[in-house]
Amino acid sequence: MQPAVFLDRDNTLIANDGDLGDPLAVKLIDGVAPGLAALRDAGYRLVVVTNQAGVARGKFTESDVDLVHQKIAAMVDETAGRTNIIDRFYYCPYHPEGTVDEYRRDHPWRKPHPGMLLQAARDLNIDLSHSWMVGDQARDMLAGRASGCRTILISSNGHPPELQPSAAVPGFSDAVQHILKHPPANTNGTAPARSRMENPPVAQFQLASDHSAEALGAAVRDLGALRRSILDLADELRSHRQRGSEFTILRMVAVFGELLVVLLAALGLMQLNTMDVFLKWMIGALLVQLITIALLLLDNR
Repeated sequence: MQPAVFLDRDNTLIANDGDLGDPLAVKLIDGVAPGLAALRDAGYRLVVVTNQAGVARGKFTESDVDLVHQKIAAMVDETAGRTNIIDRFYYCPYHPEGTVDEYRRDHPWRKPHPGMLLQAARDLNIDLSHSWMVGDQARDMLAGRASGCRTILISSNGHPPELQPSAAVPGFSDAVQHILKHPPANTNGTAPARSRMENPPVAQFQLASDHSAEALGAAVRDLGALRRSILDLADELRSHRQRGSEFTILRMVAVFGELLVVLLAALGLMQLNTMDVFLKWMIGALLVQLITIALLLLDNR
C-alpha cells in the first residue's frame, strides 16, 4: 500500500471562485506544478477529489468536467516538465438543490462525505492512515478526517477552532513543505521511494481498475449516454403502450420485461460506489429494455 495526497481542486490547485466548465479558463496557482512533482518524488500518489455541483445546476456537463481535468493534468505536466504527475481525478456532480433532475440529490461522494477518498483507496491500494487531504474548505477537512487522513487547510484567515485540521498554512507550497517534513515512516524512517516509471495514467472517474485517461474519460461519457438512453427507451415504450390497449401475450411479456428493467436499474443504483458493478447492472437493464421494445414492435406488426 502507498500513501497519497488527496487534493481539492478549486482554489487549491487552480484559481476559481465559481463553477468552472471551460478548460480555457484553467489557471494553475503558483507553485502547484513543482509542489506536486516534489510530492510524487517523495512517494505519494496524487488524487484530486472535487465537488462539481455545476453539473447539477445545469451550467455544464460531465464531459466539460472531463475536459477541465484533462487541461489541469496537461498544464501540471507541462509546467513541471514531467508526465502523468496526477494519478486520478474523482468528482461528484450531485447536489441536493440542483436544477437537473438526474443530479438533484446528495451522494456519498459529495464532500464532506468521504466517498471519493474511500473509493480511491480501494482503486489505488492507498494507505489512508499515512495519507493527507489538502484543501481550502471545511468540507475538505471533514472528508479527510472521516476517511482517516491527516488534513491541511489552506487559509490565510484562520479557521474555526472546532475544525481542527492537522495543520493550517497560507498557501499550497507551504502545504507541500509540511507534508515533506512529516513523511510516513518505514523501517528507515523515510517515505517509500517511487520510480517515475511507476506513474499510472490520469483517470477521470473512479473505476476499480487502472485504465488510461482516455478510456476512463470515455467510460464517463458512455455512462451518461447509457442513462439517457434508458430514459429515452422508457419514453418509447410508454408511447407504444399508448397506441393501443389490446392485450396480447407479447405485451404481457413486455410488461414483465419493463418491471425487470426497473429492478436491474434499481440494483445498479445501489452500487454507485463501485462503478464497474454499477455499469454491469445498467448495461443489463439496457439490454432487457431493448428486448422489450423489440417485442412491442413485433406485436404492432
